[in-house]
Amino acid sequence: MKRLLTRNVTILFAALALAACNNDTGGTALPGDHDHDHGDAAGRLVFSHAAGSNSRVYVYDLHEEAMLDDFALSHPANAVYPSPGGRYALVMHRDNDQVSILDSGLWWHGDHPHVDPPVLLPLTLDGVRPTHYRYNGDHGAVFHDGDHDAGLMASFDLFTDASLSQGGVVASRTLTSAHHGIAEPLSGWVLASDAESGESASGIRLFEVHGDHFHNEGLLPEACPGLHGGATHSVYSVFGCSDGVLIVERLGNDFEATRLDEPAEGISIVYGHEDLPLFVGFSWPALNLYTIDPVGETVELVDWRDGAVNGDDDPVAAVYTAMGLDAHGEHLVVLDETGHVHVVDTATWTHQGSVKLLDQVPAGALAPVLTFSRLGGVAYLTDPADQRILALDLETLSHDVVVDELGFAPVGLAWTGFEDDHDHHHDHDH
Repeated sequence: MKRLLTRNVTILFAALALAACNNDTGGTALPGDHDHDHGDAAGRLVFSHAAGSNSRVYVYDLHEEAMLDDFALSHPANAVYPSPGGRYALVMHRDNDQVSILDSGLWWHGDHPHVDPPVLLPLTLDGVRPTHYRYNGDHGAVFHDGDHDAGLMASFDLFTDASLSQGGVVASRTLTSAHHGIAEPLSGWVLASDAESGESASGIRLFEVHGDHFHNEGLLPEACPGLHGGATHSVYSVFGCSDGVLIVERLGNDFEATRLDEPAEGISIVYGHEDLPLFVGFSWPALNLYTIDPVGETVELVDWRDGAVNGDDDPVAAVYTAMGLDAHGEHLVVLDETGHVHVVDTATWTHQGSVKLLDQVPAGALAPVLTFSRLGGVAYLTDPADQRILALDLETLSHDVVVDELGFAPVGLAWTGFEDDHDHHHDHDH
């Protein structure tokens, strides 16, 4: 059994007293004091209001169709992601070098589910500029970019829902450079970006988990200039390069790397799913869509736009904060700059349809974001301009307003909960 680390993890003991005193955390009872309801749950949406020292995180229950609670945050959030098992939400504070952890209250205990009140944990993950988050199977990893000018190195934290429930991470590692990077979990290993030659990631270094720490097993020989984005399924991991892709195959405790020099425009965003033989890659800045075959070592262009154009009669641009694969890998969903959501059927890689959901599509910190129900078939989309959250049925493209009249533009969005069969091995990329 792995010993849980508390290194690089801040435990704010004072928060327990605040919760017990029914102070500014929404009056949630302490962990372990909840009444347990083992009834059905449709999941809970977690999102934030970024308002400086008045920032908060909110929990909306989809079964009850009601806001359950909200909690004060020490810092404004820039993103919210689900944990590997779906119980927790990771609230990212990139500008403040911290990740807050919210327990949604939906979790499996042995052979039955618990439906408890949500609580903002006293646990935080601390590191300089937490940015990319990846999960694969039961393990998740947050990559902290570091600060090159300040001489603060990049690092990453590896964790599971079980480790978070016990107040820590599985293991952490500080790297030898600061760079915008990625840490890809893979069954007892982490494939982390490397930037030995400068601030830009250019390769993959292998780290094997040994209890509460990592062994550095070396740098893969194949370079990947401008490395950005990655995903894993089965024994394959794929990473985007400025001039193509890097494919890494695990062969037991050995790894074999293959570089493809296509597409020429490069790949910067990658998605994968255990039920799909192909990976999905988007180029940058054009955000053209490619499928990547790790076995056949081929790349193929896919038309996600279906001829859609903007007001200047140019092909519509994708909103990179609002696209991804659904929880079952059956649909690729892309929001475009005109507010239309496009759905691609991954069984045939053809355009299934599109529907207009947003009248305005802000950019920057208030850009719309997507999340997917792990129960399948539904995507949720923030509408920052109209201060609401929408639900989209991915088969029928019917849609509805789930949360309305928030009074603020929601920042970040994560579906938390569990699947009926307690199976949560899905890929995720940000």
